[in-house]
Amino acid sequence: MAARLKASPAGVRAVTAPAPARRAGLAWPRLPAAAELATIGAGYAAYSLVRLAIRASRQAAFAHAAQLWQAERRLHLTGEPYLNHLATIHSVLAEAAGYYYGLAHFLVTPLVLAWVYLRRSTEFPRLRSALVLATAAANVVFWVWPAAPPRFSVPGMTDILVTRDILGAAHPHGATSLVNLYAAMPSLHVAWAAWCALAVITASRGWWRHLAWFYPAATTLVVLASANHFLLDAAGGLVLAGLGMLAAGRPAVTFSRRRLGMVQPTMAGGLWMAVDGLSGAATIWLYTTACRQLGSPARCAA
Repeated sequence: MAARLKASPAGVRAVTAPAPARRAGLAWPRLPAAAELATIGAGYAAYSLVRLAIRASRQAAFAHAAQLWQAERRLHLTGEPYLNHLATIHSVLAEAAGYYYGLAHFLVTPLVLAWVYLRRSTEFPRLRSALVLATAAANVVFWVWPAAPPRFSVPGMTDILVTRDILGAAHPHGATSLVNLYAAMPSLHVAWAAWCALAVITASRGWWRHLAWFYPAATTLVVLASANHFLLDAAGGLVLAGLGMLAAGRPAVTFSRRRLGMVQPTMAGGLWMAVDGLSGAATIWLYTTACRQLGSPARCAA
């Protein structure tokens, strides 16, 4: 609010007027549908360029993966082999995890983005900007710090997509030829899933919107069980989504109330992501501890 002087027959008195609105963070306005599609296309093109550029960084990618695995062993958070073994020995789990990993990432995110664009146009600029900023930041990390996934770098891990030939992953020109094989840190699967949950929570009303958190939780389990990401990669994806939301919206307006009294969940969403990530880490740690006490992954899966 800003104060200004106003003349009246009774004299001069001060009145308050609303201060001019400022653009929130790094968000930019909603564009026509064609321009929005062009933005998404440019983002995918940038991802493809990074994928091509780091093919020669195989040695660095494996070295970085070894560092991640060593850090998890020091933190006693090595649950990936147990989850991977559990999925491998059960055909239904392996198929479900493989198709979930290969398809959900590219189906759910565009659908949520289109829903927000068409039905929640006032929320779209900040949410779209958060997604673009998070993806751009991930590309920078992929470029400067490539990391191989556990299926390549950890002995004994099974590549479910290849062994089950899901979406043609076992063929040279199959699904694996369209992805960045050394872009494990951070996990874009988890980052985009967390963004979808934040978008639904931000643009919806009612208690049911918090059920959207099951999507990033399930995605985290799938990327670990399929041996495509380390737990630290998943944590990096959660952090990336939270930073994207923070960058696209001013912290000062985070807890401002909307027309119906609903609180903007930008930073609150980041807090929920931190809680979700910690609870997931705690679950995997407990599972790993139990498996170690039983003595083998096979007994855990029994």
